Amino acid sequence: MIKLTNLSKIFRTELIETHALRDISLQINEGEFAALTGPSGSGKSTLLNILGTLEQFDDGDYQLDGKSVKGLSDAALSKLRNEKIGFIFQSFNLIKDFSIYDNIELPLRYRGLKPAQRKQRIEQALELVGLHARRSYLPSQLSGGQQQRV
Repeated sequence: MIKLTNLSKIFRTELIETHALRDISLQINEGEFAALTGPSGSGKSTLLNILGTLEQFDDGDYQLDGKSVKGLSDAALSKLRNEKIGFIFQSFNLIKDFSIYDNIELPLRYRGLKPAQRKQRIEQALELVGLHARRSYLPSQLSGGQQQRV
């Protein structure tokens, strides 16, 4: 479950304060789907980055599965992302010098899976998305759609 209570985010420079999010409250229960819509510059990406624990918020609270993420260390946030959050980015954020196989393996290493478990999961995933034959390719050797499947 995702629960936001009076969440706010302010971007500050020397000259201006921009309130990207102001007192956002919402709850998305397990199994529910939600769509985030709005005009350019309305805070959609900022909210998604906060939900994905990629960006901090200034005020309010964010609970994921009943636990507040406020004040968690970078290591704890990384662990949370690895175990609870999935993203498909508009830009694919693949490591350009890593093969497709290695890009998929990296988060599994951080998750503590043994080499045989990682190999099995990666092989299954590549087969599922039709990229098994391209497992040794670099991201630049794939189309945009193929990169997104990785």
